[in-house]
Amino acid sequence: MTAQDSKIRSRWWYLLPSFLGVIGGIISWVALKSFDRNLAKNCIVLGVILSVSEVALSLVLFIYSDNLNLITQFDSISETGDFGIKFKIDTP
Repeated sequence: MTAQDSKIRSRWWYLLPSFLGVIGGIISWVALKSFDRNLAKNCIVLGVILSVSEVALSLVLFIYSDNLNLITQFDSISETGDFGIKFKIDTP
């Protein structure tokens, strides 16, 4: 075992998947896989977990939020017919 093998890698690598999600996890995994496999695996797992939780939270907020009631706004526009776009259908 050489001095390079026993060197402990910095925990700052966890910031990359924290900010960039899966992409940051993959970058840190590629950079660390030959030096510290455990830290590399943890970084990619962290990136996946944070990305999945971000997508899930966004979907929950989009579906259940009263501030994002796009369907009711679209219905009120379609009832008045005030789209500002005219459709023309040519029939043969």
